[in-house]
Amino acid sequence: MSAASPSVAPSNRPDPTPDPAQANAPAATRNGRLLGLLRKLVNYGNQLLNTLLQRPAVETLVMLVLPFGTRNLAVIVKRIARALLIAHALEDRLVRRPLPEIAWTGRVRSPAASKPRGPRKAAPRSELADMPTAEEIADALRDRPVGEVIAQICRDLGIVMENPLWREIMAVVLEFHGNATKLTKDIVQRLCDWLLDPGWLTPGGLAAMDAQARRLAAARPP
Repeated sequence: MSAASPSVAPSNRPDPTPDPAQANAPAATRNGRLLGLLRKLVNYGNQLLNTLLQRPAVETLVMLVLPFGTRNLAVIVKRIARALLIAHALEDRLVRRPLPEIAWTGRVRSPAASKPRGPRKAAPRSELADMPTAEEIADALRDRPVGEVIAQICRDLGIVMENPLWREIMAVVLEFHGNATKLTKDIVQRLCDWLLDPGWLTPGGLAAMDAQARRLAAARPP
């Protein structure tokens, strides 16, 4: 078991330090703040994904997987990849169709009139199923408040309260009609799930997790 290398393996703490050139910039618009947060989340997700696929030291691996509530690295990688797809899709939509600065409903949907739809039941999808289709991503952006979409991205990225982006995430989730209380409860529940699975910290459990990391690294495209 090798020691974790801080220079290679990121923690659950991306660097949110702003660009010094922007220190004296005027206050960002609502649209600008959303785009800024999305780009930080994408950068964080890419960093996290790259680290998981490089077979990090077991000590680092444990810290990375804790916020996900599962030891299944394949599931974690799928969640991160899904978060990146949704984040890119939302970013693209906000660039093409900037949000109004006032009297906005908090939804990505355009102001064009449309008939209300009843609740749509999503088809059951395994955690190891294929990535969401373009239609599924479009549905997520069309019918859900932006704050809920951001919260889902954060769940999929395993972001927890100690993350330096947490305060910014909470402000956006609350402003754009997400459920901050549910997001926080979901995170706490995932952390508590580990208490029901004490075997993961045994030598055998750690060896099994390292074996998963080795398989992921071997399967990574060159």
